[in-house]
Amino acid sequence: MILSKIFTSFTFRFLVSYVAWLSVAVFMVLALIYAFIAYDFFAKVHESVETELKDLSAAYESGGESAVDAFVKSHSGPDRLIRFFYYVGDENLNKIAGSLDQWPDSEEYRNGWLGFSFESLTSGPDSTGTEFIARSRQLAGGEHVLVARHYADVLNSTKLVGGALTRSMVATILLGTIGGAIVTALTLRRVDNINITLRRIMTGDLSERIDTKTSSGDFLRLSESVNQMLDRIEALMTGVRQVSDNIAHDLRTPLTRLRNKLSELHESCDDPASRDQLESLIEEADGLLGTFSALLRIAQVETGHRRSGFAEVDLCTLVTDVIELYEPLAAEKEQTFHTGLAKVGSFNGDRNLLFQAVANLVDNAIKYTPEGGRVQVNLAVEGSIVRIEVADSGIGIPEEDRERVFQRFFRVEHSRSRHPGNGLGLSLVQAVVRLHDGYIELKDNNPGLRIVLRFPR
Repeated sequence: MILSKIFTSFTFRFLVSYVAWLSVAVFMVLALIYAFIAYDFFAKVHESVETELKDLSAAYESGGESAVDAFVKSHSGPDRLIRFFYYVGDENLNKIAGSLDQWPDSEEYRNGWLGFSFESLTSGPDSTGTEFIARSRQLAGGEHVLVARHYADVLNSTKLVGGALTRSMVATILLGTIGGAIVTALTLRRVDNINITLRRIMTGDLSERIDTKTSSGDFLRLSESVNQMLDRIEALMTGVRQVSDNIAHDLRTPLTRLRNKLSELHESCDDPASRDQLESLIEEADGLLGTFSALLRIAQVETGHRRSGFAEVDLCTLVTDVIELYEPLAAEKEQTFHTGLAKVGSFNGDRNLLFQAVANLVDNAIKYTPEGGRVQVNLAVEGSIVRIEVADSGIGIPEEDRERVFQRFFRVEHSRSRHPGNGLGLSLVQAVVRLHDGYIELKDNNPGLRIVLRFPR
């Protein structure tokens, strides 16, 4: 899981791309270095052979065969780092002097350079079978002079340099990739810590702050900026909450008094027409009080303070209680009530809020389903997810309105006149779901609506 996050992260892909381009650049630089080194090797080889050939020719012209023998002895000793081989022959290439037994059977290359195999020309410890290069010239008296040199040391040197450069490039790729994975892991750990904190804040706990003790550089500046923004948001939200609470309490108090006075008048009134009007006014007051209560509950849930009341909840029992509460209402409308409840086991949450959320969904399903319709309530477990599903065969919600129904006071046009309400039910359900780190989904039930709540266990 961790490796998959590393390999699929943008940071790792960026670093791999950087290492790839860096490797291409390193390869080009190393290839250029290899070309210069190889050229320098070959230039020195050619220069050394030319020098030896010139000196051998001068020695033979000045001292004859004895001078050549002395030259060969001095230039072919065991203390020499580079082994040269010499041959002086007459005009028919018969040997006059030198360390080679005969004129080699060679192939001629560019600019008069010769190549041959050494083992066919001598015996003993020098019989190596190694490739050689040679250079020859013909003197004024018709004699032929040849100098040969080991070619293996040049090839070995170039192979050594090439191997070292290749290993350097491979090491660059490996170390770059490993370094990229390490940097990505460290970056992901910091980003995950920030995301965890931000998710807590998104659930409504504005008191959370990103830890800056383990951050440095750009991450520190980013964390400090986010924390300052959160301080400002918390201050603004606190001010708005205080104003909202004050307004709600200030309005609820006179509304409650008004409702009580209307109730007293209703009880003491003998005129049937006046009693009907008073009942209508009491219902209006109850509706206003319910709206204020719903708003205060949503605000309280969205702040995240209700997490302190989390405890072990038996969801199967909770959903069963909701069903038992609403079965009589469904029976009045002659609706068929179907259930499918699985054993969930332990679940950590706020029982009262979860009960209210499921009750709102079941109440809406019964309300918007016509008589003789069908209501389905399911509770299931999908791996590490708990799924609560409420489906009906009612009027449903158009797809274009499914995101908007979670907004406060929003109601679908075709339900405004038929069914009373304040448009806060689904807003409260969404707030409760988010408080429990879940998510809500609205789907077609063909006909009707199917609402799915998913919570992590």
